[in-house]
Amino acid sequence: MASTMVKTISVSDIAEMSDAELAEFMKRCRLPNGNYDISVDDWHKLSQDERGRLARILEAKKRDLAASPTACSYSLDLDDLDARLRQVSPKGSFSSRPEPQVFERQRVPTPPIERHKFELRAYHQLLENGGRPLYPVSLINNMHNDPDSYAEILLPWQEDFLDIRAEGIFERQLRRWQDFRKWQNDNRGCEDDDGGYPAYVEREKRLIKEDMTEEAGAELIAKIEADPSRLKTGWNLQQFLRSQDRRFNREHGCQGFHDYKAAVKRRLARYGFTQPFELDEDSKNQDKLTTWIEYLNYEYWWLDKYVSDIERLQPEHDRLWQALVNKNVLKPHETKEFVRTPESGMETQTAKNKALIAVQQAELKAKQIHKLTQEDPNRFDIPSDKRISMMKKSTENLLAAKRQLEQAKRRSHLIIQFTYAMGSEPGSFD
Repeated sequence: MASTMVKTISVSDIAEMSDAELAEFMKRCRLPNGNYDISVDDWHKLSQDERGRLARILEAKKRDLAASPTACSYSLDLDDLDARLRQVSPKGSFSSRPEPQVFERQRVPTPPIERHKFELRAYHQLLENGGRPLYPVSLINNMHNDPDSYAEILLPWQEDFLDIRAEGIFERQLRRWQDFRKWQNDNRGCEDDDGGYPAYVEREKRLIKEDMTEEAGAELIAKIEADPSRLKTGWNLQQFLRSQDRRFNREHGCQGFHDYKAAVKRRLARYGFTQPFELDEDSKNQDKLTTWIEYLNYEYWWLDKYVSDIERLQPEHDRLWQALVNKNVLKPHETKEFVRTPESGMETQTAKNKALIAVQQAELKAKQIHKLTQEDPNRFDIPSDKRISMMKKSTENLLAAKRQLEQAKRRSHLIIQFTYAMGSEPGSFD
């Protein structure tokens, strides 16, 4: 029988779940009426990019679950979920945090000849939607084979500035441009012109054909065509996430398109953009240059939001950092920037591993000494005082090794607590 207790989960927990784990969690959250009772306890911490990433995770899981009628026949109580999110985010403000990684759609292994398949698809979709790819598609092999030579071009779209990569650039650009197009609609009071649920079903079928093996794809598409409603769960989730975008990611304080135009001009003027322009209430009638000016404002809006989030969170950040410093567990090189890097995580994990090995070696040595001084038939050949001394020393060594292990664990735990409190993913696992 399904539990009626509210299930609380964090976004990071969802991100780390396997398909089976997510399906099992959803089953446990199912109410007798077929709805779900779920509480997401840190939704208010998500930035736009992170919510998009979460949506992609669930989209990938959903396509797999679509093959199981019992897993996909449930309906999400979006009104209830919306109410819960309002409770955890009364001010409707999402905090930004660094992205540790990008979660892409799950794909079957791609032959070498198709290594750029998804990037090429995103490139052409970006052009069709009025976007401007970062570089000519003719350079795609050069970019992927020698990204360091094109670092200056690739840098704005990197997630790790220390490791320049060309993979996924067009896909990230496409997602960003699609988000901007939605922003245009939201700030003009327009509904999305995406064809609704029927078009969503067709897009899913097309992606299944492109991303899955022919046999598996054909089987899943046949099930969808026999019962198109099996994709409703994913559609409802997508619509819910879209409603969150409309509420939070827009020019605030605007009562109509006239106010929006004025807000755009004020923001761009603050950043020194003085070229005359006039937005069109129908974005489809807008020329390319004006659309790019509006996109510039969109990026400045996010910049302003991130700066505002940093200013708002800085006092708490400083307080938590000082609390960690006061624990006297940090090494001289461990700055508040360093402890949030993978290198820091590797260092603390290595220290724990070494401490654990030392404990295991001390335990083995203690057992050997015990056997030699207490059980060996020839133990009386060793003077009593020496046997006592050997036992005492092995015990002290074991206790010292255990203290070192506990200290390493405590140090790691405190650093992880700080990185979690700051909303970043720790580079170490406790």
